[in-house]
Amino acid sequence: MSPIEIIAVVFSLACIWLAVKKHPLNWPVGLIGVAAYMVLFWQVKLYADMLLQVVFMAQGIYGWYNWLKRNDSETGIRVSYLNNRQRLAYAALIPLIAFVWSYLLVHYTDASTPYVDAFVATLSLLANWLMAKKKTDNWALWILADIIYVGLFWYKELYLSSGIYVIFLILASKGLIDWNKKSAIEKASS
Repeated sequence: MSPIEIIAVVFSLACIWLAVKKHPLNWPVGLIGVAAYMVLFWQVKLYADMLLQVVFMAQGIYGWYNWLKRNDSETGIRVSYLNNRQRLAYAALIPLIAFVWSYLLVHYTDASTPYVDAFVATLSLLANWLMAKKKTDNWALWILADIIYVGLFWYKELYLSSGIYVIFLILASKGLIDWNKKSAIEKASS
């Protein structure tokens, strides 16, 4: 457990808690955790997850802007679901992106767990994108990613990060339940 891991864990936990509450401060708080994890993942050779943090920076800025610009007002962005065609597209996209990413990691880096790293980073990338769009489906991807991250971080002896991903798993499950309720309420009122 390093100081950088502690910073990453604390700010990431605060970010997810705020996201479950649909609070726009989840984005700037998350940016601090993202920056810390970028450094940590470089140190432990989880390069896909390190690069993912760069994307998370951009997505964090976009998500923050999107959530502030479009609040839950009548004309704003609302919690919603992907349609079946979109779900199928994501189901096809995930293994494709993960395959390309893992190929690059295997052939051009000394990544320690390239296949798992690429797959879970892909899940996280798409989950974060869907969260920025307030799509309830984001939580299902986060739940799967969190389960895998618990094992990956334990294997990499990042025990604090492994533990926080157990908490993230619980929070993602709560996020799924809460956002489903919010979507049902919004659908009933329209």
